[in-house]
Parts: sequence; C-alpha cells; structure tokens
Amino acid sequence: MAIVNFGPFQLGPNTFWLDLHGMMMFIILVFSAFLFGAIFFAKTADAVLVRRLKISASVSFAALLLLIVSGIIPDIGFTAAALNGTTHNAYGTFTTHVTDTSLGNFTGPVLFDMMEHVSLIVPGIAAVVGVLIFAYGSEVITVQSVRRTVLTLMVLAGVWTIVIGGIGVYLTKVLTYPLGS
Repeated sequence: MAIVNFGPFQLGPNTFWLDLHGMMMFIILVFSAFLFGAIFFAKTADAVLVRRLKISASVSFAALLLLIVSGIIPDIGFTAAALNGTTHNAYGTFTTHVTDTSLGNFTGPVLFDMMEHVSLIVPGIAAVVGVLIFAYGSEVITVQSVRRTVLTLMVLAGVWTIVIGGIGVYLTKVLTYPLGS
C-alpha cells in the first residue's frame, strides 16, 4: 500500500491497519456485549434469539482474529530509528530519543512477542463459546450449567483481551514515548 493524501493529511500503509485494529475493538465490544447480555438476561430462548446469538458469536470470533492480525502487521517494521526525532506543534516541542539499549527496546520486543502468542488464546476461547452456542442452541439460555460455562468463558476472554490491550497501550503510549521525553 502506498501513502495516500487526504488534503493536509498523509496516511501511510500502517494507518489502515491501525484504524482497522481500532474498528475491530469497537465491533468486538458491540457484538460481545450483546452476546453476553442476551445470555445473561434472557430467561427463555426462541429461534430468533438463538439465530442472533449464533451471528454475534461468529462476528465476535472473526473480529477477534482480524484484531490480532491488524495489530501484528503494523509492528513488523517497528525499529528504534523510526521513533527518534523532534516534533513541533501547538503544545510545544517534544524530542524523542529511543536507542537499542533503552528500556522500550529492551522490553518492547518481549512484550510484543508475549502479546502475539498469548493473544491467540482469546479467539480459541471465542471459538469454544461459538461451538457451545451452535451445538446447544436454546440450551445456552435455559440449561444453567451450559449458561454458566458460556458466561464464564466469555468473562475469561474479556479479561484476557483487556490484559492484552493494556500491554499494547503500555507499549505504544509509555515505552515508545516515555513521560518527559
């Protein structure tokens, strides 16, 4: 992908992936919230609700996969040299100097590797939730043991996603551009 100009804005190839990454987080939030709420609050299940649960489980799973891919692709070319420089804007002048021996470059690759490897568990958990919804259908609402299992797995996937997201925010906002730099 080449650089695209929209008036005064220049969008590089990674901008697409990062924007897609953010959009996937929003889609996951919407569909997962519906899925959790529908299972948690519903007392009876009809065919329409079961169909919506299956659609939401499928979309959530696909969005989680795309979230992981769209987060990894922009980080492939991540180097220290690309982060160095001086920025002048309405808020002041900011100088960034990241070296290969700095804390960000020491812990950054370790945390990125950890994110990439442990993040693959979340779509696995989402796939199990989807399989349970597809296999049990209305029993996900009416049978308490199935319902508790699905809700527990969804909470586990949500907490895991929040931890991975926190690592990502820490990497991009703290280690890349530390306070006072």
